[in-house]
Amino acid sequence: MKLAREFFYDEVRDGFYIPGIIKRLWGAELTVLLEVDRICKKYDIPYYTVGGALLGALRDGHFIPWDDDIDIMMLREDYERFNQVAKEELPQGMSVHSLESDKNRCEFITVIVKTGVGFHSGLLREYYDFPYPVQVDLFVLDELAKNPEDESYRQAVLKMFAGLLGGIDKKDKQSLFQKELAQVEELLHIKLNREEDLKGQIYQFIDKIFREFNGKGGERLACIPWYTFQQAFSYPKQAFEKAKQLSFCNMYIPAPEDYDSVLRAEYGDYHRRVKAGGAHNYPCFRRFDTLLRSFAKDRWMPEYSFSEEDLQRPEIQNFRDLAMLTVESFCSAQKELMVAIENREFPRCLSKLATMQEEAITFGNAIEQKKGEGTKSVSLIEEYCEALFELYQSISEQGGRADFSKVPALEVKALKKEMKNILTCLENLRAGVQKDFKKQVVFLPHSEKHFASLRPLVDALLEEEEVECKIIPIPYYDKCGDGRLKEIHYEGEDFPKGYEIVDYNCYDFSIELPDCIVINSPYDEFNPVWTVDSAFYSREMKKYTNKLVYIPWFVTDEIDPKSEEDGKAFTNMEYYVTVPGLFHSDFTIVQSEGMKKAYLAKIEEFAGKDVAKKMKKKIAGAGSCLLGDKEGQGIKEVVKEFKNFL
Repeated sequence: MKLAREFFYDEVRDGFYIPGIIKRLWGAELTVLLEVDRICKKYDIPYYTVGGALLGALRDGHFIPWDDDIDIMMLREDYERFNQVAKEELPQGMSVHSLESDKNRCEFITVIVKTGVGFHSGLLREYYDFPYPVQVDLFVLDELAKNPEDESYRQAVLKMFAGLLGGIDKKDKQSLFQKELAQVEELLHIKLNREEDLKGQIYQFIDKIFREFNGKGGERLACIPWYTFQQAFSYPKQAFEKAKQLSFCNMYIPAPEDYDSVLRAEYGDYHRRVKAGGAHNYPCFRRFDTLLRSFAKDRWMPEYSFSEEDLQRPEIQNFRDLAMLTVESFCSAQKELMVAIENREFPRCLSKLATMQEEAITFGNAIEQKKGEGTKSVSLIEEYCEALFELYQSISEQGGRADFSKVPALEVKALKKEMKNILTCLENLRAGVQKDFKKQVVFLPHSEKHFASLRPLVDALLEEEEVECKIIPIPYYDKCGDGRLKEIHYEGEDFPKGYEIVDYNCYDFSIELPDCIVINSPYDEFNPVWTVDSAFYSREMKKYTNKLVYIPWFVTDEIDPKSEEDGKAFTNMEYYVTVPGLFHSDFTIVQSEGMKKAYLAKIEEFAGKDVAKKMKKKIAGAGSCLLGDKEGQGIKEVVKEFKNFL
């Protein structure tokens, strides 16, 4: 089975953010399922996909966005045949864990497991670069008793055994446990071996009770552990008489022909999309983090840890900043010159004028070197220098006087008039510099698809005379499961026509020092599926601008951190909130005020209340360009918030 590389990238589907590592989990689970499917076809063993995978296949042929496992079911007799052949048929590195294969096993669910953990290159390639263990859960269907009284008695017996399991490990109640165990043995005419593992023996006895009514005419089936201990559902036997093939992630999976009855038993109104279930053990592979780190040692397993230094930033002065400061310094010098003229300090005026002219010439040369010849601001500097020279000449004519205090007021007035000419030149120069050196905003998308989240903002800024936009698509790399880089991809040629695309090789951030850099992904080394060149990491980009802005490329459903239904969505916020890009950025624009609160809740959980308090000022819940013109959180709000910050 071949899954396209695009399958494994982070995406938002049904309003739910799916990180790439979950996609790799799905790929690995499908690899295990394919082996099960191969064996079942070879030996003509029926099995049925159920649960979330069945729902996903029916809805759109893919995993449900918030699902992280695959469940299958077999009738007891089919399961026993599967168990007989699976050990020999499964490939190396894959095995079946069941009560039949391990007499000390204390789980009723049978699992087909990829047991390998770590970064062996062959193993990673085979399982779509997923380094954790992975499994497919197999649930066995047994018949419920035809007579309700018989079923009630079985349920009572199973609950007695459940009581024994609940007390077996309580050392302070061992005498009570032994007494209850003896009573159950006497009642059921069984005898457990006190010299061997008691828990395993109890599980084996319970498993025998599950099979008690098979082949005795019952019309309903159930996974008895669920049915007994979780008061779960049962199914009509006829629902599993035949299988129906459904398309699912580039393969076909068998579903109960009467899947409607099965899904209604499990979910009720299964057409209603519900994210219920909470975070709990989601995602399932997290319980293996410690194990994987023991394999990884120092080779790989980067995990971001917040540092206060991430909130600090260097002050950057680009050429535009320096140019405007230079013009302002000329204005200050002009005011000083005016005071000197009023006080008839003409020698000081001449010295000041000479210095002002030298600074203007230096400034003009710098602009010419930066922008080339023929720049409007250079011609305005020339006019300014000419006005300075004319004033210098006028003051020099007073040089023959022995006492400058006796210069006629009429002549001083004429000098002030020339000063107004200089002031006009400076005002023109300020406007010219602003026009020649617009505020430069650099957009750094890596994906043509994700450019949609920035495009309306780019369009709005392109209409602003004082802003210069540069769109610089950057290349990105796929990553192996051990963190090594794989293929490089560049999508600059795929961007919409009509936009001037700048080659990332031809733009020197250290020279340009743009006024603002906009990222729409938290570029760093911590995404396990893809990355960009380290030169474009957020911590590097903030060295070249005073305004690094993060605008997420996606919109999700609103997330309430306190809602059980939003538990998984809140968990997945770690992939786009508790990341360096957010903390290095000077400003982040998220889709709503409600999501801003969710962001801050996630930050507080990750880095503490004080950090969340600091970040509150750096996040705006203005909206997203992906929301169109939706009032209160759409394009207009994003553009307005961005311009205010810029």
